[in-house]
Amino acid sequence: MIKGIASALLAAIVVAVIIFLILYFAGAILWIAGALVLGLAIAAVILFIIIFILCIIIFFALFYFMAEKKPEIKSGEYTLDMQKGKNE
Repeated sequence: MIKGIASALLAAIVVAVIIFLILYFAGAILWIAGALVLGLAIAAVILFIIIFILCIIIFFALFYFMAEKKPEIKSGEYTLDMQKGKNE
């Protein structure tokens, strides 16, 4: 029974010390958390700008490649041996 009471008191003291340390260093913990959140927000904005610029470039490149060249198909008779790269 003494072991149970001693372990309960020890657990209570450990929990009290942990709560005291958290409250004592709350300002520093909040400062670090704020810096991390601010850094994450700045990184998200920079990443959004990079992706947005890349999407605009790809959008205009799509129309450029669609309008650039159309394949020329000439009418005529073709045989299989006229194709390059086959049966070599």
